[in-house]
Amino acid sequence: MFAELLERIDYRPETHVIVSVGDLVNRGENSPAVVHWFEKNGYAVRGNHEDMWMNFWAEHGLPYDESGELNPKWDSPTRTCAFWENGQMATLCQFRFGQFPAQEWLEYLASLPHAIVIGDYLIVHAGVDPNRPFEEQDIDTLTWVTRGFVDYPGEIPTVARMGKRLVVGHCETFLFGRIGEPVIRPDRVHIDLGTANEIGLAAFCLNDERVVIVDSPKREWQVPKIRAYLQEARVPW
Repeated sequence: MFAELLERIDYRPETHVIVSVGDLVNRGENSPAVVHWFEKNGYAVRGNHEDMWMNFWAEHGLPYDESGELNPKWDSPTRTCAFWENGQMATLCQFRFGQFPAQEWLEYLASLPHAIVIGDYLIVHAGVDPNRPFEEQDIDTLTWVTRGFVDYPGEIPTVARMGKRLVVGHCETFLFGRIGEPVIRPDRVHIDLGTANEIGLAAFCLNDERVVIVDSPKREWQVPKIRAYLQEARVPW
C-alpha cells in the first residue's frame, strides 16, 4: 500500500518531504522495504512498535548474528511473552531471512526521534498528555497514550501553548466512528486508518491539508468486522 500511496501523491524526491507517524515495523508483509525506504528517503518518528524492539534488544541483545543464527534468548520461552503478540515474529523473520544485518536496522530504529516539528505542525506517534508542557512529556506518553488524549474535550492545551497542530497515528480512526478516513480537527489530525487491520493507508499533506487514501485490497471484508466490533465492544474512552 505504501508504494501505491507514493504513486497517488505523485511523489517527487526533489520537492516532497515524507514523514511517517511511526510503526514502520510489525505492520505489513515487507517491513524491511519500508524501513529501508525511510532510512534513505524520508523521516519518521518512533512508534510504540519501534520502542518494543528497542526494549527487547536492550534486554536480550541482537536477535541474530551475522550468519543469521537466532539468539537463543529471542527463542522460547521469550517467544510466549507479550512482545510476540504484535507482529514481531513476522518482522523478525522478514529481516533475518532477508539477510539484513540486525545491528544496522535496529540502530536505525533507535535513531528515530519521538517528535518532529515542521512549520506549524508537531508530529508524534500517539499523542501527548494535555495537562503537561511538551518538554515534560515522557516517552511512554508520546508512543502509547490513548485515554486522556483522544477523549480530551476541546483544544489540547499542550499544543495550543506551542502554537502547533498535532499529527498522530497509533489510535485507529474507526474507533472514532470514522471508517477509512482520517479525523481532522483544528488542533490535531488522527491519520491512522487501521493499516494493521487491512482498512487503508493515508497521507495528510501539511501545505494544503489534502488527504490521499489507499484502500487495502481486503478492506471490503474487514469493514463489516470492524462495524460489528464497534457495535459490541466498549471503546475505552
